[in-house]
Amino acid sequence: MAEEEESKASNFRNLYQQVANLMFPRENQITTKTAPGMDKSRDIYDPTAMLDLQDMVSGLSNAFFPPGRQAFGITVRNRSLAERDAVKRWLSLATQIAHDELYDSNFMLQLNETLCSLVGFGTGNLYSEWDDKLLGLNFRDWDVALYTIKENSLGMVDTVILKFVFSARQAVEKFASPGPMVLEKAGELRTESEKFPFIHVVRPRIERNVMLCDNLNYPFESVYVNAKEKIVINEGGFEEMPFAVPRWQKTSSEKYGRGQGTVALSAVKELQQMHKDLVECGQKHNDPPREVLQHFDGTVRVTPGAVNIVQEKGTIRALEQQLLGNFPITEKIIAMQQEIVHRAFFTDVFAPLANLTGDRRTTLEIMERVKQAMKKLALPVYRLQSELFSPVITRSVLLLIRNGRIPPPPAELQGQRFGIEFLGELALAMRDQQARAFQQFAMLTANLDPVFPGAKDVVNIDRAMPDIATSFGVKAEHLSTKEEIDAVRQERAQLAAAQMATEAAKTMAEGYQKTSKAPESGSLAESLTGV
Repeated sequence: MAEEEESKASNFRNLYQQVANLMFPRENQITTKTAPGMDKSRDIYDPTAMLDLQDMVSGLSNAFFPPGRQAFGITVRNRSLAERDAVKRWLSLATQIAHDELYDSNFMLQLNETLCSLVGFGTGNLYSEWDDKLLGLNFRDWDVALYTIKENSLGMVDTVILKFVFSARQAVEKFASPGPMVLEKAGELRTESEKFPFIHVVRPRIERNVMLCDNLNYPFESVYVNAKEKIVINEGGFEEMPFAVPRWQKTSSEKYGRGQGTVALSAVKELQQMHKDLVECGQKHNDPPREVLQHFDGTVRVTPGAVNIVQEKGTIRALEQQLLGNFPITEKIIAMQQEIVHRAFFTDVFAPLANLTGDRRTTLEIMERVKQAMKKLALPVYRLQSELFSPVITRSVLLLIRNGRIPPPPAELQGQRFGIEFLGELALAMRDQQARAFQQFAMLTANLDPVFPGAKDVVNIDRAMPDIATSFGVKAEHLSTKEEIDAVRQERAQLAAAQMATEAAKTMAEGYQKTSKAPESGSLAESLTGV
C-alpha cells in the first residue's frame, strides 16, 4: 500500500523537490538524497524567495498566535448553553489552561515547521499526542518526504502512511516487540546503531465494537510494521485523528496541496538565472575580456597596479562596451522579478511598511492597509483554520481533559461538541467586514426611521453586540451577562422614573405658586409649595 501511494504522489514529490531546492533547502531530501553536512544552498544564487518564505511563516505564526495575547477561545455551538454562568466559567478556564499547556510544550516550534512546508509546498503534517514521560502535550512535524495520504468522501484527509527509519536502539525504546532481528542488533553495542525501516498507518477503523472503549476499538486504528522483517509489531488506536494534514490550496482532482512556493516557482527559477547573469555582467565590467596581439610575449597582468611591457600601444585592450552587458538594466530587471516574488509571498500583508515610498503614513492608514491586505488570504486562512488549527486545538483540549489537566466539563456540556473561535490578527481581519456591515446597516435604518417609522426596530442590538465585540477581539468574559444587562437596565429605568416624578412634582409646585388662591390645607399642593 505504501509503495502504491508513493507512486501516485510522484509528480507532487518532484514538484516539491524543485521548491525545496530553491526556497526550502532544509527539506530538500524528497526525491534526492545527500550526505549529512553537505551544502544545501548550492542552487540558490538569489535568496529572495527563501527569505520571503521565512518571513511569511513568521507572519502567519504571529497572526494566529500573537505573543502575550489570547489566540483562540473554546466555545459551544448551542448558544443557550453558552449563556449559562457555569458553562461560561468552564469555557474560560479551559481556554486559559489550553493556552498555558500549548505554550509550555513544543507546539510553537513544531507548528512553525509545519507552516514552512505548508507555505512552500502546499501540504503539511502536524502530529499531536499526550506524552506519558513528559506528562504533557507533544507535537511533531513530519517532513513531506516521509508520508502519503488518503482522503475520505468529503475531501478530508483521514489516512496517513508514514515511512521512517529507526536505529535498533531507538526501535527497542519505542516498541515492546520490534522484531527478532532488531532485538538481536540492539543487544550489541557495535550494531545498535544499525538502521531499520518502519511503516506507521493511521486510518478509520472498519470493524469496531462501539460499546468498548479500549484502543483496539477506537474510531482510528494505528498499525506499526517492521518493513524489513515484514511483521506487525504494534496495534492500537486513537479517539481522534492524531495527524492534522492541512493543504494551502488544492483542486478537486488533487489531494496534495499547492503552496505559494509552487506558485512562485517559475518566477524564482528565472530570478536565479537573472542573478547569475548580473554577477557575470559585473565580472565582465570589473575584469573585462581583452584582446592581446599575437606578438605580445607573456601573460597579461590584471592585478591592481600591474605593469605590462609592450612594444606598441593597443597591444592589450578591453573588448567593446556592448559586449560587456548593461549592468543598470540587468539590475532593474532583477528588482522587478524580486517584486513578483514578494507579491507571491504576501510581503504587503506581513511586512506592510517594508516597501512603502513617499510621505509618512498615519497609523490609521497603516491599519487599513493591513486589513485590506489580509483579506487576500481569505481562502487559505479558512482552510488553515478547518484543516490545521481547529483539529489540533480540539484534540489538545480533549487530551488535557482525559489526563486531568482541564477539569471535566459541567453536566450541561456532556455530549456537546466544542468549537474554536480564533482571535488572532488574521481571524479578526476576516471578521472585520461583519462589524462594518452592521454599522452601515444601523446607520441606514437610523436615517430611514424618520421617514418610515419603525425601520430601526429591526436591529436587535443585544444579539449584534456580542458578535461585534468578538470581531474586535474582546474576550467573552469581559462582556456582561444577560442577567447583568437586565439588572443595569432595570436600575436605569427606576432612576429615570424617579427623575421624571421629581420633575413633575417641581412643575406642579411652580404652577400652584403662580395661582392667587392658596392651596387647601393638607393637600399635596400645600406640601409641594410649602405654604
